[in-house]
Amino acid sequence: MNDKHRLIEQHGYIKQQEDGLYAIRVRTIAGNLTSVQLHNLADLSDRYGNGQVHITTRQSVELHWIPEKKLDSIFQEINELGLLIAVRGPRILTVIACPGIRLCKKGICNTINLATQLDALMVGRSQPSKTKIALSGCPNSCAKPQINDIGLHGVIVPIADSGCIGCKTCETVCKFKAISVQDGKPHIAVEKCIGCGLCVRICPNHALHIHKQGYSLYMGGKIGRKPILGNKIFTVIPEQEAISYIEIVLHVYNQLAYKNERIGDVINRIGLNSFLQEILQHVPEC
Repeated sequence: MNDKHRLIEQHGYIKQQEDGLYAIRVRTIAGNLTSVQLHNLADLSDRYGNGQVHITTRQSVELHWIPEKKLDSIFQEINELGLLIAVRGPRILTVIACPGIRLCKKGICNTINLATQLDALMVGRSQPSKTKIALSGCPNSCAKPQINDIGLHGVIVPIADSGCIGCKTCETVCKFKAISVQDGKPHIAVEKCIGCGLCVRICPNHALHIHKQGYSLYMGGKIGRKPILGNKIFTVIPEQEAISYIEIVLHVYNQLAYKNERIGDVINRIGLNSFLQEILQHVPEC
């Protein structure tokens, strides 16, 4: 297999049911495309396929009904247009993300920035099996980080300070009853708090502050025929250190996994505690 065909084999084409026809997959960064890129994708679909454009669940774009004889030329055009060919097989796949703090009022972290860095650093890297990463800007988890091999969502840990006026606004807005006003001061039930930070934002007298802010990190989630819900292994990691933590998880995964074994399958085989102990050996503060 020559280099050109190896490149195509490793990237986003899928055989359709009809003989000789393929779907081509183009990835995005956090689901974002410019108007020019959209026009170019529409033009490619018109000239090579049947004019249909499909948005995948992982924020990629598929062009359907591409004849096999046109695969080389469409891949060449995709590259020339600066579009990103999707990745498939035993590699780190497209990083999906919600808009995060750039757009959403509930956003805590800059998911777009992190997704852009991860795309440049990691997407396409060989792994024991396909590896999916998802980023959400807050605990609402719109990008479903808990069902990805590695998932992160933004989190704020609040802390009470002086200045409470007893309005109980924080009690009212907290859907998880994690905060109550007692003796003129907010009291936070840490075990109930999900880290949305709404109480901090809404306090009229600034009696609540951010104690910690960053990402919660999950690993081992997946869907498919045997779904697994990911395990939260860190409640709060600093936003600027998220890449380092992801690298640690990937390093341990590569050391422990058999061929074609997802992170969740490794955890099921050796146990969460064993996997976590390996991770903690590489975390400086642990």
